[in-house]
Amino acid sequence: MNYTKIEQIKEKLKKDLKPQRYQHTLNTVLKAMELCVGLNVDKEVVFVASLLHDCAKYKTPTEEQKKELSDFIDYPPIIHAPFGAIIARDEYGVTDEKILNAIKYHTTGRKGMTVEEMIVCLADAIEDGRDYPNLENVKEAAKKGLINGMIANLSGVVDYETKKGNIIHHLTIEALEDLKSR
Repeated sequence: MNYTKIEQIKEKLKKDLKPQRYQHTLNTVLKAMELCVGLNVDKEVVFVASLLHDCAKYKTPTEEQKKELSDFIDYPPIIHAPFGAIIARDEYGVTDEKILNAIKYHTTGRKGMTVEEMIVCLADAIEDGRDYPNLENVKEAAKKGLINGMIANLSGVVDYETKKGNIIHHLTIEALEDLKSR
């Protein structure tokens, strides 16, 4: 993707996101690029996916889009991720399935996650502007490797959501089991 296209994406994101969310997005991009160091990874996929990971945060799906989101409708806190893949495709012109999947699964994870998907998910969780109870544990685990960081991240999500009485999306459970078996 060329520089002009990246600048166009950034300008549209500035309009679509609140300033604090746009800063989170930039922080996520920086953290994602840090996580790429030393890994055999498609950096363009990571860059674009991390830039667009929250592009649907303040949008409402149409009835037609809700059909594509049927597996996520009962999970309001995470629906922006699969919806983001739709917005990235329809409004930002992204056609690369690797990028779309990294956006789609950045909140739930999934069984068989690619390295790029894990990087975007983990970068979103540990970017420098984040602050939540399990954050330091996730950051420490991430220093030991991407899979360790993902296990700590998803385990923390499961624990937190379970304590709140929320239902955990099946993709998160499947991702966690898969990562623990690797």
